[in-house]
Amino acid sequence: MLVGVAALYRPWLVLVGDRTLVGFDYLQLHLHRIRYARDALFGAHPYLPAWYSRELLGTPFWSNIQSFPFIPTRLLLLFVDPLKAYALAVNLAAGLAALFTYLYCQQIGFSPLSAASSGWTFAASGFFASRIMVGHLPLLEAYPALPLLLWLVEKIVRDPSRNRWSDLRLLTLSFTCGFIAMAGHPQLPVYAFATVVLYLFYRARDMRGLKSLGAVVLGIGLAGFVLWPALQLIGRSTRLLPLDAPQNDISLPYRRLVAYILPWKDGFPSPFGPTLSFAGYSNPAFFWDTVCYVGWLPLLAVIFLLLRDKSRSNPWPFFFALGSVALILALPAAQPFRSLIPGTIFRSPARQIYLTTFALALAFGGALDSWLRDPLLHKRSLALALAILMLTAHVVDLGLHDLHFIHVLTAASLDSHNVDDTMRARVGDGRIAMDLTIMSPFNREIDDVGFFDSVMLAKPYRALLDLAGASPTMNTEKLNGSQINAHALAATATKMVVTFSKRDDLPRAGGDDFVRVYAIPSPVPRVTFLPFSQAKFLSNKEVHERLRNPSLDLVQSIMLPPNAEGSTPTSPSDPNLDSSVVYERPSSDIIVLKVRINQSGFLRVIESFDPGWRATVDGAAARVLPANDFALAVRLDSGTHEVRLQYHTPGVATGAAISLVSLLLLVVLVFYRRPARL
Repeated sequence: MLVGVAALYRPWLVLVGDRTLVGFDYLQLHLHRIRYARDALFGAHPYLPAWYSRELLGTPFWSNIQSFPFIPTRLLLLFVDPLKAYALAVNLAAGLAALFTYLYCQQIGFSPLSAASSGWTFAASGFFASRIMVGHLPLLEAYPALPLLLWLVEKIVRDPSRNRWSDLRLLTLSFTCGFIAMAGHPQLPVYAFATVVLYLFYRARDMRGLKSLGAVVLGIGLAGFVLWPALQLIGRSTRLLPLDAPQNDISLPYRRLVAYILPWKDGFPSPFGPTLSFAGYSNPAFFWDTVCYVGWLPLLAVIFLLLRDKSRSNPWPFFFALGSVALILALPAAQPFRSLIPGTIFRSPARQIYLTTFALALAFGGALDSWLRDPLLHKRSLALALAILMLTAHVVDLGLHDLHFIHVLTAASLDSHNVDDTMRARVGDGRIAMDLTIMSPFNREIDDVGFFDSVMLAKPYRALLDLAGASPTMNTEKLNGSQINAHALAATATKMVVTFSKRDDLPRAGGDDFVRVYAIPSPVPRVTFLPFSQAKFLSNKEVHERLRNPSLDLVQSIMLPPNAEGSTPTSPSDPNLDSSVVYERPSSDIIVLKVRINQSGFLRVIESFDPGWRATVDGAAARVLPANDFALAVRLDSGTHEVRLQYHTPGVATGAAISLVSLLLLVVLVFYRRPARL
């Protein structure tokens, strides 16, 4: 089975030679975050970044579990060349998904051949394989969660004894739940946890079930040191803003149900080789989130089990109900119920076919097992030969489908660019605006005003929409800085634009006809000192109304909240401002500013405001104010100062306390023994 998984996803194509596996989101998003973490963790002064300065105006890093999930399979990638890490991650996820499905099937009584058939089918499903090309690394990493949890729970349920092995199984289940809860794609883990809870009620409504349920809950609590800061971040993010429905919040269209039988009926939006165009839908996301093909035989297996298999009723009713309900909830008919939840927590309910996919894979192995065990089949060799023939046809059918999503590129082609090597010096302490698809060493190695993220801080996002004159309800998780107008670029300390597109509103500063480089006239400096006379104290609504005014001078003015007005100047205003500011960035989480000024005022830093920022002025704690509702500001008196801004992830202390309490309760749950009655 594992050899079959490797034969399908062929890791040797990448791990040997100068090539990389194609994954669009991986190359444009996750690759940069892995490099960012590697540079910090393996640098001269190792640390785990709390702040990611490379996109928008900065955003929290490790508290965004999509940027840095604390799971073993992702941590392993940090030790691998990022261009080869994706192939390793894909094969590791597929192999584990197959293995855990196999182990669960063995646990419920499947023969090895039948269990291997289910394992390979789950790992080779269209739901998994299609995500390779689109580059959904966090989702692929979370894919093995369901069979892993079911296997661990089934081992506990089937062993009624109370000994050190049962204690070890409970501990293993709990810690496994903790790791799964920290996966970078929370949607699949939530589906897996919900399934396991229902499975426990179905299989073990006794003390073993209650203890297993407690182990699951406390395991999730063990991840509190990550989950609590992540929840705090979501509360400050665009996920809770009243925005338009995102384009990738997709229910499974009724027409796409045909893809269970005819996977290419609507075409294939692949950029490689001869393809069928994907037609009839508003955007390609409808394809990537609705690939559901698992082959014809698993569908026939469901019919076989319903009509013929009477002896192996357990656990088929559960998984038949699970797969059916998940499929129904993925359809547009369930949308009215989902709309009752404010904001956007989980996108694309179509992804619930993850559960349907597992149920179908299980049904295939179950039907095969039932066929081989049927006492009416006297000619065992003939039955086995027919089973192998069907299995071979299934492998060829599903394998040929999956090969459409597996492509490699030479690493050299990813480094091709025509950007001047002096770009970093030209940008200095400012920002750049570079198309995500430009494969340049400078892409996301210099702070970029563009972004590609599904959890973004609401304040800078709203401000960018205002400055760009975009709709205040616009909802996007991907924006190239080159798409932003000159006014917004200048206001965000952006100095250069590097793009494939031609722009007539900016002066050309280099490049060629393929990759163009433009300069931003008069950008706002990354750091500016503004005296009290240039400060306005306004409500949040007034601030955003002014940000939409393209004539607003953001270089010579600063807008602060009304509660900052009490900070009165300690020295009279001098019409001749004398100031100098030196910007230093010793790490992603620390900004050091050396300031000399002749009057009181506010030091403004064009970096996203967030409660995690703390400031000291000459070693003494100082208040961090929201400048223009999106940047950082610190009040200063006249003189020479050293201002130090450092980011600390909000919610860490509470999250650590949740983890500690969960660990203590877990010890009690596992090792407590009720005293024997006399």
